[in-house]
Amino acid sequence: MRRQDALHALGRLLTNYWPLADEVGLGDLLRPYLPDKPAWTEEDMTEALARLLADVVAEGWDRHGAPGVARHPTEEGRFVASFEGPGGPYTVEASSKREAYREARREWVYRLLTRS
Repeated sequence: MRRQDALHALGRLLTNYWPLADEVGLGDLLRPYLPDKPAWTEEDMTEALARLLADVVAEGWDRHGAPGVARHPTEEGRFVASFEGPGGPYTVEASSKREAYREARREWVYRLLTRS
């Protein structure tokens, strides 16, 4: 799937399921990121959506910090990744540092996008 196709699909998903989009409308959320011209292209909308999502993640990073990962304190060859918010503490264990961090990041971004 091309990146632009993925962002287009994500835009449809956000329109249907993102709580903040329900409250104010996706168009209103994207407006600050759109160029000042009478009509917008699909490329303009894709760029605006990417910038909006980047700002949501950057704000979440500033507010909550990103997930961290460390060796499991008692189990050899295991790793623990965690974060404190949004939505409260979260911890995940995995057999590799990379996988633990990946799972924690996935949940962290999910929570940023679903807890407006």
